[in-house]
Amino acid sequence: MHCPSDFRMSLSPPSLDALCKSMNSYAGRDKIVRSLAFMSALQAFSSQPSKEWAAFAKQLSSARLVFRQFNHPGMIKGCLGLMQKAPEDEVERYCAYTVTGVYTVYGIVECVAWLADAKLINGDSVKLFRYCLYLWLTALFAGIVRQVRVLVRKGEWSLEKVKEDLLLLISFCCDFTSGVNSLPAGMLWAGKLQPKTTAKFSLIASLIGFYRTF
Repeated sequence: MHCPSDFRMSLSPPSLDALCKSMNSYAGRDKIVRSLAFMSALQAFSSQPSKEWAAFAKQLSSARLVFRQFNHPGMIKGCLGLMQKAPEDEVERYCAYTVTGVYTVYGIVECVAWLADAKLINGDSVKLFRYCLYLWLTALFAGIVRQVRVLVRKGEWSLEKVKEDLLLLISFCCDFTSGVNSLPAGMLWAGKLQPKTTAKFSLIASLIGFYRTF
C-alpha cells in the first residue's frame, strides 16, 4: 500500500526530529535528566514534602554523575579545539582557557571521587566532591566574565542578536547563585537560600541548557 509523502512526514514532525537529535547528544540527555532532577527536587520541597520525589531526584543526579564519566573524550577534544582556534579577544581567550581547563580537571577529580565513593579506591570522596564544587564555581565565574565581555564587545542590544549570549549568561548566573549556596557557611551567601529556591535557579539553568541543544 502506497503512503502519501505528506502522511509519512506527519509521522515524524520537525519538533520530534529536533527532540530526537537533542536526546542523541550528551548535552541534550544531560540537560533533560538535570531538568527532571530539579523538577523532582521542587516537588520534594513543596508544601507537602515527598520522600519519593526526593529519592527520584537523587537517582537522576546519580545517573548524571555516571553519564559524565563517559564525556572525558569530549572534554579532551574541546581542549584541542580551543588550542587550534582560540578567541581573538584577550579576555575571552583567557576565560575560555580557564573554563575548559578547569572543567577538564573537574572531570578527573570527580572520577576519582566517584570511584572512592564506590569504595573501589581509597580516598575521601566527600572532600573530593567539595573540590569539584570549587572547580565548578570557578568555571562558572569565568564563563560569566566571558559572556559579559562578549555582550559588551558586540555593542548590539537587539534581543534577536544577543538572545543566545544572554540566555547563556542567565544560565551561568543561576547555576552560580545556586552553587554558592552549597559552599561552607560564611562564604558569600552560602546556606542563606532555601533548598526550594536553589532548585528553582538550577531548574532555570537546566531548561535554558536543554533549549540551547535544539
